[in-house]
Amino acid sequence: MGRKLLGGDPLAAVELFPLSHPWAYAHVQQAKHNTWFPEEVPLHDDVRDWHERLSEEERQAVEMFLGFFNPMESLVTTNLLLSLYRVVTAPEARLYLARQAWEEANHVMAFEYVIKTLPLDRERVFGLHREHPAVAAKEAFQRRLTEAWLVAPEIETVEGLQRLVRNLVGYFVVLEGIFFYSGFALALAFRQRNLLRGLCSIVDWVLKDESLHLSFGIHLITTILEEHPELMTPAFGHELRELILEAVRLEEAYNRAVLPRPLIGLDAESLNGYVRYIADRRLEELGLPIAFGDPNPLRWMATQIDVPEIVNFFEARNVHYEVGRERV
Repeated sequence: MGRKLLGGDPLAAVELFPLSHPWAYAHVQQAKHNTWFPEEVPLHDDVRDWHERLSEEERQAVEMFLGFFNPMESLVTTNLLLSLYRVVTAPEARLYLARQAWEEANHVMAFEYVIKTLPLDRERVFGLHREHPAVAAKEAFQRRLTEAWLVAPEIETVEGLQRLVRNLVGYFVVLEGIFFYSGFALALAFRQRNLLRGLCSIVDWVLKDESLHLSFGIHLITTILEEHPELMTPAFGHELRELILEAVRLEEAYNRAVLPRPLIGLDAESLNGYVRYIADRRLEELGLPIAFGDPNPLRWMATQIDVPEIVNFFEARNVHYEVGRERV
């Protein structure tokens, strides 16, 4: 009988084979191919752009981007280690969570490298997640989900499992699949104007990692729901959908604060149209009704997102897992 994702012995020795969840191990193998190190990306041209080519408003937009991403990468790591690792006990899934924790730490170091090199005022950038209302509201949204789970981290009841699923949706789907994707679009818009190409190369690598995190998270959520069909009541499905719609409202407010008027060929309404478009894709991936029906206003983002081919090492052939399809 295959091992379930949740509720095994958290201290058991790792015995991978036979695999119960080959999709999780396939994500581990793909993640190894994505290994990168921030200092390999030269930033000398970015320093020149920062001082000679960017306007004050463009520099502020970059600071807002870094002021959200850096602390949120740390919060993802905290949530992985404190919230998930204790209850996700299938060994192949635990391997991926450990790998993801390393990747989140690498992202923190990458953005620190950018902050140090440009250089930026660290105190001002880091203060944004506490002091700027639009940034603080998104952080409060994420912290609420972690705190709600840590108050009662149990999976023996329907209510406990639903708290866990809320946490997973809030982090893998909302933070990594909506908030971060919106930020990627903002950052990569600079490359459309041949600016900050080093920072954009780092964002490319972060995006590869986050695309895989999102894919893993969708697999994790849907597998839990398959193993516990009693969880997805109409009321709970409505609650998850409303959680995603709340996140969309927060991101729209944030983007209006970052882009009070058009910059680098991008305006808040186009970016928010992209947010609504990807929110619909996330709802679809969870089997929930879409909310907006907006077309993708940033078609160029489709070419920026490299969706890895997940390899099924146990059938010796390449396959595309369902949630590993193109994410734009």
